[in-house]
Amino acid sequence: MHNTMTGSSKTYPGPRPLIASRYAELAATGAGLPAEIVTNQNIIDECNLIASDRAVQHSIGIKERRRGAYDEKVSRYLCEAAEMCLARANLDAEKIDRIIYTKLIGEHLIPATALRVLERLGVKRGIPVTDISAACSGFMHALELGISCINAGDDYVLVLGGDRSAVSGRAAVVKDTRTIFLNGDGFAAALLAVSTTQKFLSCYFYTDSSISHFATIPFGSRMLNSGGPFDKDMLNLNMPDGQNIHKSVLDSCRIIADRLLAAARITLKDIDFFITSDQTTLVWKDQLQILGFSPEQSVSCFHKYGNTVAAMTPLNLHEAIITGKLKRGMLVMMMAHGAGASGGGFIFRY
Repeated sequence: MHNTMTGSSKTYPGPRPLIASRYAELAATGAGLPAEIVTNQNIIDECNLIASDRAVQHSIGIKERRRGAYDEKVSRYLCEAAEMCLARANLDAEKIDRIIYTKLIGEHLIPATALRVLERLGVKRGIPVTDISAACSGFMHALELGISCINAGDDYVLVLGGDRSAVSGRAAVVKDTRTIFLNGDGFAAALLAVSTTQKFLSCYFYTDSSISHFATIPFGSRMLNSGGPFDKDMLNLNMPDGQNIHKSVLDSCRIIADRLLAAARITLKDIDFFITSDQTTLVWKDQLQILGFSPEQSVSCFHKYGNTVAAMTPLNLHEAIITGKLKRGMLVMMMAHGAGASGGGFIFRY
């Protein structure tokens, strides 16, 4: 069983059974994607960069990404994803028992951005909603919480992920050429519903504080209490070593896959479809190679949406469903990786 993580001093817990008296199933998915399509050349021109579209495509595999309207709020796009998801499930918003949103920064710190989604959906009941933060692996953490809420008595839990992460020429952040082409705005939704049969066969999660410096946005109470003036650099995404992140994602893939399979007591040959976070096209392809899946057994939206942080994995899941590649009854391994500092996933029957 794999236990090695690039740059880490930690060990990882072993697999354990997924115990529930009430089962959850994935009822539907949805996506909220801004209308504006931003090409590599658009970014080069906006930010006066010395680069070429061909070089960007060759290095990370991205052609374009979406970018929300400058004055549009995060909750609008989250609501679009939620409404699509509910429509596909043929469920009225009033029947939702809980909303969990996993964010990068969100619309505001207080109140929860999920409250704004509840407001936009027009739900009359004061159901519990919350925001959580776990970056690229956040949607998996939110799903795990949602499954626990189903087990505790909820019938329908709406899980949302995604944020504003595409950089524009107007954005008050440093235009770092190492990251400026990576990110796009994307939003996703998944509806968990109570099931009479077990659909989620195993789950596994870890965090690793020893490599938390691989990817950071430093803004927080420590910065506010330091006594210095507010600086726009506090909001910059810092990734000092992209190669270490790439390696850590692949390590995370091995660690999670081993433990998911062990907990479910099956092998990779039993898995029909693979969904994962695709921080770059190469990251996606390398994960397929490590586990032995063909491109036909998976999907990657990175080339057209970029790194949408918490929305990466659910957008890939949604794409697989709406294109017909993922069919009901298939056994799915799904995971996401947060620069090696956190990761998790599931094996479930769709």
